Amino acid sequence: MAKGNGGLQGGWVQVGFSALILADQVESAKVKMMGMLRGGGVMGGMKGAIALLFVLMLGQVPMPRTIAMPQPLWQWLEAIPGGFRVAFPGVVEMQEPLVLDLPAGGLVLGGAIALHEGNQYVFAFGDYRVEGSPGVRLTMLRDAMVKDTGWVLAAERSLPLSVHPGREFVLFSVDEMITYRFYLVGERVYILGVLQDAGVDLREEMGAFFGSFGVTR
Repeated sequence: MAKGNGGLQGGWVQVGFSALILADQVESAKVKMMGMLRGGGVMGGMKGAIALLFVLMLGQVPMPRTIAMPQPLWQWLEAIPGGFRVAFPGVVEMQEPLVLDLPAGGLVLGGAIALHEGNQYVFAFGDYRVEGSPGVRLTMLRDAMVKDTGWVLAAERSLPLSVHPGREFVLFSVDEMITYRFYLVGERVYILGVLQDAGVDLREEMGAFFGSFGVTR
């Protein structure tokens, strides 16, 4: 099911991605799936800007009991030295680095996507070194997303992650919606997004996805 062409979706959220950046084999201690070994890999950086070792740890994540059974297989994605971990429903695919055009210059983002039941769960991060207060920097990033999508900004709220500034906002098109969360941790920005049909109730799954994110550095 193809989705919209906006925000990060313009470069990543498409069906039939050509870039799955996973090596066939890595050390067995780095990747676990209920006792079974799977592949991990190194994501190459665009113009040398990102060079991070991603570790996939696949297994059942303790999700809220309110999620309807049977639960999908949730996969943990942890990055070293990216400094984060987050869980996705379904199969995670690493994406090639993407450059997001901002007034202050290009923001290079590394990330991953999972497709589950026609919905798309997106995670991205990058070093966001621009002048201005956290609020100004978050607003600049939000405005870039709105401009790139051409969608309607329907809701927005401040949503810190512990002591780190954060923001949540929702964009609508005719029949689809994207819910984004941005977090600023020093000079690094983390972006989580869920793209879905507007008529689908994903509050529980979305809450589990957003709630799984944590900073580890």
